[in-house]
Parts: sequence; structure tokens; C-alpha cells
Amino acid sequence: MAAVASWRQIATLILAGVIAAFQVGKAAVAVPLLQADLGISLLTASLVVSVYGLLGAIAGFPAGAAASRLSARITIIAGLVAVGLGSLSGAIAATGAQLIATRIVEGCGFLAVAIAAPRLIGALAPPQDRDTALAFWGVHLPAGTAAMMLAAPLVAAFGWRSLWLVNGGVALLYALAVAWMISPSDEPRPAARADATAVLRSPGPVLIALAFAIYTLHFSALAGLLPALLVERVGLSVAEAGVISAVTVVANACGNLAAGLLLRRRIPLWAIIAGAFACAGVASLGIFAPGTPAIGVAILAAASLAVTGLVPASVYAAAPMVAPTAVLLGATLGLLVQSSNIGSLIGAALLGGLVERLGWSAAPLLFGAIALVEISIALRLRALLGAP
Repeated sequence: MAAVASWRQIATLILAGVIAAFQVGKAAVAVPLLQADLGISLLTASLVVSVYGLLGAIAGFPAGAAASRLSARITIIAGLVAVGLGSLSGAIAATGAQLIATRIVEGCGFLAVAIAAPRLIGALAPPQDRDTALAFWGVHLPAGTAAMMLAAPLVAAFGWRSLWLVNGGVALLYALAVAWMISPSDEPRPAARADATAVLRSPGPVLIALAFAIYTLHFSALAGLLPALLVERVGLSVAEAGVISAVTVVANACGNLAAGLLLRRRIPLWAIIAGAFACAGVASLGIFAPGTPAIGVAILAAASLAVTGLVPASVYAAAPMVAPTAVLLGATLGLLVQSSNIGSLIGAALLGGLVERLGWSAAPLLFGAIALVEISIALRLRALLGAP
């Protein structure tokens, strides 16, 4: 019964991550409505979308180091409350600047949940299930983002302010659910003070952080510009391109879930990373080849994001293994969050710049380089972890 209870609590924490991730996806689907309602420029609207990534890229590691000395349970509850209050405040914003300010509040809450939840999941999971539980945590971001993409028709019908209000209410109610489902006695005592810079001096955390950064670079480049490829080169409508893009993000979430099953079968971390990006590199040749029909682009893009979706879940599962000490797991998770956000910020820009100069046919050059770098990291991890 104890194992069942712990999995119920783990599911509660994963859903907390999904609800926090709703806030990442909601801004992207609302950009046209934000511009029309608030009279803001595309640049301001893009800041509304990207402020989460900027926060994570700047503050992920310091926030992880600080959060390791706080109660994970209280940090998650406080994070959901910040998300909820920020979203409710954003619903009454009258200017772009006000909306960005509320997004910063939301972003701080999201960071709190993203760093504290996997730490608590690792503590609650039975030892034999820890890898699987942490791998399942990796589904929170693609699942939350995909849910908001699929909600786009409702946004058009009821307006972006309704989306902000609903998200705010859901986050606040779920903070109460977390407080009820997880009691203070369920978590270990907060960690003692430790030298967080030891994480940066240790090869394991740095390697998995690099692997995560390269993954998010790949994800943001492919998922971010796939709609443009489908519209400009394949000739689909914006609505059709949006549906296909949402399906590929769902495929990525499925890849996250599959990683837990692979790890349960003791498939090595390095093999998962290397195999996923070898497949993704090959898939890019077909995605961007001239004349590939829409169905072919959709299938190959979904397959690429599905197999690479194995990586974040595997990296989260590896974090307790490579953290210098148990006390520094929070700082290690913070480094993962920071590196993933850095990759997200530069991925679409890299691909966009390459395509602007050389055309869509040059895109496989970037994805081939990404695959080679990720495979090299995987082989280095194999040597470091002494894996077969």
C-alpha cells in the first residue's frame, strides 16, 4: 500500500508540473489576440512568450541551489500560488508592460515547481522505481504545452483573458490539492548548506546539462519553425500547420513516457541519447528534402520529436546518479533547468538564421551537427558512468 500511495503522490507532483507548464504554452497560442487586444508589437508579444525562457536561462542554477535548502513541498505550493496569482493578474493587464510583469511572477512560480518537484519525486519514489518516476516527470513540459496548443480554438472563441483566468484558478486550486495530498512528514528535511559550485566542477552534472541543452535546442528549432516550413514550403494553411505542430508536440510527450519504460528495462542512458539523435539526424534529411509531401513531413517530424523526447526524461532520471552529493541534487536540477532554457532560446534563432541565408534545404546541416554533438556527449557519459 505504501508503494501505491507514493505513486499517487508522484502523479500529483507530475500534474503540478503540467499545470505550471500550461503557462508556457498559453502565451504562444494567444499571440495574435494579445496584439489585437492590447495593441502591442510582435516584439512585445514575443517577450510575453519568451520571458519564462529568459528567467530560466538566467536564474535556473542559482534558484536550484537556493531551493535545495527549503522545503520542496512548500516551494511547490508557493510556486503554484505564484503561477495562479500571476495569471489572474495578467487577465486584467491593460498594457504589454503590465502583462510582462505578471508573466515574470508566473515564471518565478514555474521555476519553483520545475526545480522542487523532481527533488521531491526522487525522495518519494521507492528506490527501485526512482528512475522511472523521474523519467515520467519529464513529460510535464511537452504535455502542458501541447494541451494549450490544442486549446487554441477555445482561445479564439472566448478570448485570451478567459484563458488566463482559468489557468490562474486551476493553479490556485491545485496548490490546495498538493497541500492535501502531500503532508510535511512525507518529505525529507531540507538539505544542509553545501558548496553549489561543486556541481559545476563535476563532469556528470555538466554533461547531462549539455545533453539537455542540445535536446532543447533541437526541440525549439524543429517545433518552433515547423509551422513556417509547412506553410511556406509545403503550402498548408496556418490552421493545418498548427494542428500538425500540436501533434508533433504530443509525440514528444509520448517519447518522455516511453523513456521510463526503457530505463525500467535497464537500457543505458548513453544508448538512449545516442540512438535518439542518430534517428533524428537521419529524419531531418527527409523533413527538409524538397518535394516531401505534408504527410511525410508530419510523420518524420513527429518521429524525430518522439525519439528525442526520450532524452529529457532520461536526463532527469540520471540527475541523482551524477549529483556530487544528495544535498546538491537541487543545484543539479537547477543546472538542468538553466541549460534547457538556454537551448530553447537559441534553437529557433539558429535555424531561422540558417534558413534565411541558405534556404530550407540547408536545415539538415544544423540537425546533423546537433546529432553529432549529442552522440559525442552520450559516448562521454558512457565512459563516465562505466556503462556497457
